[in-house]
Amino acid sequence: MTTTQQTETRKHIDGGVYRELQYAPTANGWGVCLTEWTTYRGNVVYQIHRVSDSGKMMALGNFRTEVEGRAAANRMWTLDRSAAR
Repeated sequence: MTTTQQTETRKHIDGGVYRELQYAPTANGWGVCLTEWTTYRGNVVYQIHRVSDSGKMMALGNFRTEVEGRAAANRMWTLDRSAAR
């Protein structure tokens, strides 16, 4: 997976903020994205998402550490890549 270097934060629906740590498009038309979400209470959660061509995100998993989140995102990307063959 490719890594994006975005430090820009965006508002999350809960009132917190999130930033994109890793993103890669996949052969099936949906991208895989890892985000760092800081909740309105200050908790940090790492999430993996499916991302549509129009930029809509659907969260698929929450992780306590960035390492766990990156590993899950990489597995999802690898599965998509092998399914497209």
